Amino acid sequence: MTPASYFRDRGLLLLWLPVYFTLSHAALGQPVGAGDIAFQSTVAGHYEVRFDSQPKPIVINQIQSWVMSVRTGDGLCVKGAEITVVGGMPEHNHGFPTAPLVRPGANDCEYLVEGLRFHMSGRWEMSFNIKAGAKTDTLMVSLDL
Repeated sequence: MTPASYFRDRGLLLLWLPVYFTLSHAALGQPVGAGDIAFQSTVAGHYEVRFDSQPKPIVINQIQSWVMSVRTGDGLCVKGAEITVVGGMPEHNHGFPTAPLVRPGANDCEYLVEGLRFHMSGRWEMSFNIKAGAKTDTLMVSLDL
């Protein structure tokens, strides 16, 4: 891949990101209140995810971390998953002001989402891509803050 094609392809991704969030929210995401982040199933149903935000409730314009518990549909811990998160405000056509990262947490089921900052009120959407073994799935979270 040449540097020019890398930036061209990346530019196309950035142009389509707001469309992706809008369409996926309409089809999959369900808005929840800032204090109501709880159990959700991923799109293909491979995983069940629970969140615990710190601080609670979510505070505007403050860096925060979430503990993310990931289990299979049978309730087994999902160990060693690779999880990425992208998000933003599709109605404002911008992403996060930070670059959140996901790393292993305190036990086999937990992952720590660090560096989240919601810098303004409104609808925020996040897409968590979860890969464990041969299974990859996506969780869409929509927040009204």
